[in-house]
Amino acid sequence: MLHGCLFAPSLFTFWFVNGVLDFSTAVAIGAVATPAGLQVRLFAYVLLVPVFLLARVILHLAHPVHRAQVLSGACPNTQLMSLDWVSLGILATGLPLAIQNFGPWFGMNAVFLVGVFIVPRVVSPRFRPGVKLLAIVVGVVVFLYATYGSAVSFLPAPSSVLGPVATAALTDGTTDRVFRLANSVAFGPPLIAAFAVAMNHVLTRPELRDVPLVRRTLPHRDPDRVVAASAAFGTAFYLLVVAAVTRQIIVFP
Repeated sequence: MLHGCLFAPSLFTFWFVNGVLDFSTAVAIGAVATPAGLQVRLFAYVLLVPVFLLARVILHLAHPVHRAQVLSGACPNTQLMSLDWVSLGILATGLPLAIQNFGPWFGMNAVFLVGVFIVPRVVSPRFRPGVKLLAIVVGVVVFLYATYGSAVSFLPAPSSVLGPVATAALTDGTTDRVFRLANSVAFGPPLIAAFAVAMNHVLTRPELRDVPLVRRTLPHRDPDRVVAASAAFGTAFYLLVVAAVTRQIIVFP
């Protein structure tokens, strides 16, 4: 009765592809501090699909109208949760570790802001997609060079080329406080939910959707309530997994 309605096989395809991309990115940007931390996140991600499907079943069966539709063999048309945004809760809790090196992040996003949102407003429409694509490429190069350029012997020191973009960083104490905030039961779910809603609006802006290649990787804009609820649920689920595995839990930062 529920097959093909709540248990779409495409979910598993999305789960696998999204996991490969997200975890590769998390490792590359430093959102995972230790192998043990990576293992916990992987364990939570492995459990994600069955937990997500169970939550969908409970939500639909708890709703009188949806329950009647499901029991009659029809699929509810209302989206209550999104696997994409639920998975964000598992990885976004590690972002404070990644942004400790604040300079490269600031430099990359400054390039994005200027090249994607500002410069295209004053150039010919014919050149706008190319300008935006170039800005995205340059922004990524700035981030990679500022972060890893010092490890390449034949390149000039990033600090001599980019200045503060390569050297600005948050202190260990600040990073730890932000990390504990994002990974606390009291503040983590609403904080990650707010971040997800912001990303839902930024990544679906028309300025990004007309960029060649990039538009194929962007999500469709979901209702904010779905995004917030999904991200908060994913964060709470991840914190529960952490508590079960490590026997440690942060209630208040």
